[in-house]
Amino acid sequence: MARCPLVCNCPENLTCTLGTTLDTCDCGCNVCIQDIDTECDGFRPCDTRKNLTCDYQGDSMSEQGVCKDTEEDFTPVLDSPSCNPATEWTPCSKTCGFGNSIRITYEEETCIPNAERRLCMIRPCKGQYTRANYTVLKPTNACSRAVRWSQPLHLRFRDCLSRHPLLPRFCGHCSDGRLCSPSVTETRPVAFQCAQLDRKVIRQVMWVRRCTCGGKRSKKDKGKKKMEERAMTLGKADTDESEEADEV
Repeated sequence: MARCPLVCNCPENLTCTLGTTLDTCDCGCNVCIQDIDTECDGFRPCDTRKNLTCDYQGDSMSEQGVCKDTEEDFTPVLDSPSCNPATEWTPCSKTCGFGNSIRITYEEETCIPNAERRLCMIRPCKGQYTRANYTVLKPTNACSRAVRWSQPLHLRFRDCLSRHPLLPRFCGHCSDGRLCSPSVTETRPVAFQCAQLDRKVIRQVMWVRRCTCGGKRSKKDKGKKKMEERAMTLGKADTDESEEADEV
């Protein structure tokens, strides 16, 4: 409710920037219209053309208020949505050759889930890359762990070849029957030249950084010391090479 004087004394010789209007105290006086964020009361009414009202901020004893935009003040403030973090990449769909790996990410503003895909190859299948020779990186007594080609070769995916020779890292084999799988990976864009499309295609590809033996040990391989000794001697000349060496 507008604050009003006890006695109606109309102001004289008004100079008003926004013009005049009748007071809100029923005194019948012409008074100056007040703009946003200026002081107001019954004799200083706010500009209703701008949806301004006199805000006393809930203080019933206050003699004056401040002109505020009611629509602006009551516009709800929407917090930015808190989306779930991206999921981990799923294991590669194939144990040899190119497969797929998927993870779910969320759009920042809407939290709508999206499926991201990448090509993955834990190791080449038998008969692939017949010209390839492999270098073992830091073998252990149970696993040849990460291996890589001794020289860069073109990756082959369906009818596409990588535009440049690459030196990817693969997971070797566990001599005790357990599965040797990637434990640390990253995702890199790789350019392929495809015969049918006759153009360059960029694919996101899993890049193996580290491998480890996991799962239960195979019964038929328990206690086979000769195989463990063979794994230890395999690639002995390369044990000084850092497992985290950068590839081409």
